Amino acid sequence: MTLGPKCECPARRDLSGAFHVGVSATAMHGQKPTSYALGVLFISGLIAFLSTLPFFSPSNIFRQTQSRLQTPAGVLLTRLAALRPLTAADEKLRLVLDDGGLDARLLYARFGPHVLSTCPFARPGDVDAKQMYLLYALPSILTPHLLHLLTLGVATSGLLSGREGARWRTVACIAGVVLGAAEVWFIANYDDKVNVRSTRVGEIDFVYWKMQVWRGLAIAAVDGVLGWVIWLQATGRAFMAPAPTADRILDHTRLLEVLLGKARGLGVLRNGTVRDGALRGKVDDYWVKEGEVMKDVFEQPEVVETQRNALRRVDIARIGREAEAYVDSVLGGVRVAAPP
Repeated sequence: MTLGPKCECPARRDLSGAFHVGVSATAMHGQKPTSYALGVLFISGLIAFLSTLPFFSPSNIFRQTQSRLQTPAGVLLTRLAALRPLTAADEKLRLVLDDGGLDARLLYARFGPHVLSTCPFARPGDVDAKQMYLLYALPSILTPHLLHLLTLGVATSGLLSGREGARWRTVACIAGVVLGAAEVWFIANYDDKVNVRSTRVGEIDFVYWKMQVWRGLAIAAVDGVLGWVIWLQATGRAFMAPAPTADRILDHTRLLEVLLGKARGLGVLRNGTVRDGALRGKVDDYWVKEGEVMKDVFEQPEVVETQRNALRRVDIARIGREAEAYVDSVLGGVRVAAPP
């Protein structure tokens, strides 16, 4: 029952507004946790990208001295001493290069200076030297990828990134594993023939330094793509998935609770109005005046003609069927007792 011109029944408005709020809440749900996940991915990608800078890589004495792989170790260290003071690691590397010859230089280009000078399992020139040096280098090769997998797991956890990030956890972990496996496979199956035939420093393929750049760029790319995908899904621009049934039932239950509370409040207000004589009189006066005003409006020729035109276009039979179906749906469970 409407109480006055400013007390119109809010049921329809509340229903549409509540649905709008529910949809908006669903779209905005998890944006704060998603921002945490995006922050983690941004930091991880930034660190991976910065790791490609020469500052974070060990110095390459062949490039520093512009020397070929066949250059004797003594000449190599003499040229290096003219550029910077020699260290104990340089002297140790010199001994390894002197003893290992070209094989040591090929291992240097593939695994870097630290692995070549500190591996205790083999010496350059041994039959299984490449396999032993690869096993010794595996921890340093896989450590960045394991840290990256840990970052991906944290960024796609349901606690940190919500439903949006958790959906991509399997894909992200597979991508991280593929990156690590691809690097190990490439280094294990690398062919040294290019470096054996090299005659200038520009022709040498320094795999160790090249893989550091590729690894950093690949990890940064995976983090960037994953963050972009999570952001698209969190903002409703793409990859939208229907909410789980339990969540939808919970949202609808909350919506019905809101509408039920408003309906109860309206019933209390109506009950108070009916019980109060002064308010009831105001309501009656309002409807009397409302009837007079609407009577004048409907008696105008333009309104009468418009009503006739509208009635000509209305399917009375269809409206009757819809009204009957509505009444049946509302009163379908009501039983009228027969008079005694």
